[in-house]
Amino acid sequence: MMNTLHKGVYSFMSVAVLAALAYSPLSPAASGVSQAEIRACAALQFADFSKLEEGEAAANVIKSRFVQSHTMSDEEAGWAYKYSRLMGAPVDKSIKDLPNHCLVEGYVSPTIRFQLRLPARALWNQKYLLNACMGFCGEVSPYPTMAGILREYATMSHDGGHTAYGFDGKWARNNEQLKIDFAYRANHVVAVVAKDIMEKYYHTKAQYSFITGCSKGGHAGVMAAKRYPNDFDGVIARGPTINYTDVNLVNCMDNAKAILDHNDQPILNSLDVAMISQAVMRECDGTDGIIDGVIGDPRVCAFKPTTLQCEAGKTQGCLSENKVAAVEALYAPSLNSQGDVIYGGLPYGSEAEWAGWVAPQISALKPFHYYAATEYLKYIAYPKALDINYDWRDFSYENEQDNLAEVSRFMNADDPDLRAFKQAGGKMLILHGWSDAAIPAYATIDWYEKVEEFMAQNKENVRDFARLFLLPGVVHCGIEGPGPSTFDALAALENWVVGGVAPDSLLTKKEDQTGTVIRTRPVFPYPLAVKYDGKGDINKASSFYADND
Repeated sequence: MMNTLHKGVYSFMSVAVLAALAYSPLSPAASGVSQAEIRACAALQFADFSKLEEGEAAANVIKSRFVQSHTMSDEEAGWAYKYSRLMGAPVDKSIKDLPNHCLVEGYVSPTIRFQLRLPARALWNQKYLLNACMGFCGEVSPYPTMAGILREYATMSHDGGHTAYGFDGKWARNNEQLKIDFAYRANHVVAVVAKDIMEKYYHTKAQYSFITGCSKGGHAGVMAAKRYPNDFDGVIARGPTINYTDVNLVNCMDNAKAILDHNDQPILNSLDVAMISQAVMRECDGTDGIIDGVIGDPRVCAFKPTTLQCEAGKTQGCLSENKVAAVEALYAPSLNSQGDVIYGGLPYGSEAEWAGWVAPQISALKPFHYYAATEYLKYIAYPKALDINYDWRDFSYENEQDNLAEVSRFMNADDPDLRAFKQAGGKMLILHGWSDAAIPAYATIDWYEKVEEFMAQNKENVRDFARLFLLPGVVHCGIEGPGPSTFDALAALENWVVGGVAPDSLLTKKEDQTGTVIRTRPVFPYPLAVKYDGKGDINKASSFYADND
């Protein structure tokens, strides 16, 4: 006989399930979704996920409800469109209606919040897609999951294990568990949980699993391939922060020191950036054989910032001596005391997004590189946080490497040994924009070459499982740059994973504000470059070929 407590719990669950059923705006018959499926979605919040990986991936579903006939607001549709391109899984800009789906929200112990959208059973393509969070993470975005289900993937997003906004590192102060979750654990445990939820809901396992993301999200895919080679069949790593310590404490730190005066005021402004960008384009646009507003390969550009320096008595339409020095420092690589390059400088053509990263977008704010460097330094980089009054200008990366090593060991994803991922059948696409002002592509090239060298020493070919594509004119995680920034990396990856067809090229598209394609261009696996045939329409991909020189 049921005792009183169990009877009360049973009544509560019944009411909750009925309430979730009542949420659906259409009747099951009208929508083509069975009442049983709607109940199955609502019941997920009462399932037991506490024993996954013997409790190491313990989770709880806080809310689950079936969503039918949802028309996205203009804001939702706009962000879903942008995120679909960031994820390399583009959807049509005109789409406003989401497919019927089960919306699941919950957390994994201790504090990793997630959102999972499960397409209706009749729609699901039997694949799982995780969008890894960017920057310092800190929020559960609904837009990646909207973008993903438009392509019929069971799609998840999460917050990295903490709450934050922008480059805010205070959540990590003296908290090793949160740092570990942010570094690598969160993407693993949410995948474990998602796969169990999917099996309960669909009564079958996902056939394939993919992870995609940009910046820290690109780092996440590389890290997963190294630490959990069986979690994902395919990885899309865009603009990845491979060596996370160096990104923040070499790249961002050196740039912050270059662009802020000793009162921490920005040296460059938006007018300066526009002038520099125009001068670089005049000098280097034609180095790839065509004038199209895109620099094909910044490594062949020979722009000199001193050409913009003011002559005596002149102050307009030119740069002061200290501004020229700042610009030269931005383009220059970071060196150690022996003169060795430890991080590449900003590439020519990246000026398209200097506003924000190295010059303030808003007068009340400092550039993003300052926040990324100082917040990481103060709260994340060391096992024990620095004194709150520590002067960030006193930091020396070279002198502090031993002290940084403990956190770097679990934070960095730069280990070139990806044999286990390859042996598991995994495939990886690494994508980096040549106009990326946040994370210069040079660091990704260096890492890829180290992977190539390591795998060759072990009689493995990196191109058999991982290919790097460098995208001219494409900025960091965005679609606002001058180059073609729409590409279906997910379809290319799936063809490789499922069909065994390795991508020998990737078609990129430039869209106008209406979503109309105005330019197409191929990119080829590194080290192949794109070459114009000298006669065709420069806006058509058919006018270009792979150059091995």
